[in-house]
Amino acid sequence: MSKWIEFPHGLEALFLGASGEIAKLMDGFYDNIEDGLFEQVYDNDNRDEQQRIVELMREIRSQRPVLVRVFLERISQSTEDWLLGRDAPEYLEESIQAEDVARRCSEHFGALLQVLSERIADAIECTPDRENLSLSPEKIAYQFIMSCRDVGMDRRSVMGVQDLFHRFVLERLGTVYGNMNRQLMAAGFLTLRESSEVIFSTA
Repeated sequence: MSKWIEFPHGLEALFLGASGEIAKLMDGFYDNIEDGLFEQVYDNDNRDEQQRIVELMREIRSQRPVLVRVFLERISQSTEDWLLGRDAPEYLEESIQAEDVARRCSEHFGALLQVLSERIADAIECTPDRENLSLSPEKIAYQFIMSCRDVGMDRRSVMGVQDLFHRFVLERLGTVYGNMNRQLMAAGFLTLRESSEVIFSTA
């Protein structure tokens, strides 16, 4: 039987809480996106490109309710698929794009993500799988890119906002991961090193 039954709120609640924190980061993304796009306008001398960015600003503002809803629904579905072990194929081009957007954050949060995946693995008694963690920077970036495509944004428009998504969402995931790790640690779920130390001390 999975050790997770000992955790009072369950794995779904842990991820639901994390998703709520990501929703707040999306509020921050929208609070700052116009300033970020204006920076792109000022840095560009091409009049046509400036106009395109202004139009993108209008588009992303008008799409806010739908885009945020679709994004959070995708995060929820991705987590559910991951928890149930369901295969969820990804589009190759968007997957590569997401990995490129998330690369710096993946490196920065690498150690914390590994610890998190090991504690989750201890909770549900499986092999740690950092690469497929549903709330990894790569997966979150992928769901954002696909959400933009779902609401009708073209590839160029998505590329115009993905750096801002990195800046205001992905770079701020440390608090989300830290909170998840603290809850798992408080519930007694161990990393591989901690597990080996327990085994050694009781041998």
